[in-house]
Amino acid sequence: MLHIRSSVKGVFLLENNGIPTTITTDLGEPIVSGSLCTDRISSDLYILKDSNWILIGGGGTNGTSGTSVDISYRRDDPTVVTVGGLTSGTIPDFDSFADVFDTMFYPFQEPSVSISGGSLYEKGLTVTGNYPYSVNLKDGIVNTRTINLNGSSVFTPTSNNGTYAGTQGLNWVNSPNGSSVYWRHQYQYSVTFTNTGTKNNTTNVEFAAPTYYGVLDILDVDETNIKTLTKRIRKKSDDNNLSFTPTLERYVYAYPTSYGNLSQIIDPNGFNVTASFIKTVVLFTLSDASTENYNVYTSNADTTQVGFEIDFKF
Repeated sequence: MLHIRSSVKGVFLLENNGIPTTITTDLGEPIVSGSLCTDRISSDLYILKDSNWILIGGGGTNGTSGTSVDISYRRDDPTVVTVGGLTSGTIPDFDSFADVFDTMFYPFQEPSVSISGGSLYEKGLTVTGNYPYSVNLKDGIVNTRTINLNGSSVFTPTSNNGTYAGTQGLNWVNSPNGSSVYWRHQYQYSVTFTNTGTKNNTTNVEFAAPTYYGVLDILDVDETNIKTLTKRIRKKSDDNNLSFTPTLERYVYAYPTSYGNLSQIIDPNGFNVTASFIKTVVLFTLSDASTENYNVYTSNADTTQVGFEIDFKF
């Protein structure tokens, strides 16, 4: 017995794929005498009398002649409100009430795909990584799957979920957009579905030269000593709340020249102290022996502080 379609004072209108044989609904409720049920296969109509289903009209498949029962629901005018998955403006064209209620209560659930494992790496390194991929299937029916690297297929998964072990040896030199500030490769998991088209998701493998900060004696502000300071791999953005503890030393902040100049340097009291720093440009050698210019901001006076926090604004 299929889902209850409607009830008025305990009298049910039901549908069944075949001749009804049970006197309880699929929800376990007793069906009261006088309830109607349509056979969606033959379009025969039955009424429950006491505990027996009696054919009262239909196509004559059980020896009773008559006109097939029309269980379709079709209207010329669009719906005026959204009810569940049946959206406002839909012109009803359903073969049965079951289809109407399935559309309302069980609308199509779009699948989704994902791939991860990308990260930001130090410029000069060569990366081979693992990239987990998955499909949240919902109502989707998978047709094809592929993992692309920079637009070209590199792997064809045989299941929806897994991990792709990259073997391409990615670095900033072989990146397809090496002229940008950040050198990027992109993995894409692309899945086509027979019932909803194609879904894609991407993860990026990017490269950037390091940023350094810390304190040095003024005579030690050079490439070798700057590389001993705190190193971070980061993109261009405001760099706030950096803590410095100098002892008669200078504040030093160094980053790739391609990020542009700092707009402001702010001390813990909110004062703009940019004028108290001197900018120089130093040629750095990266981990792959390539070179890149660095902007090096150095404070212009020795100082002693503990946990002195400075914001560097771009």
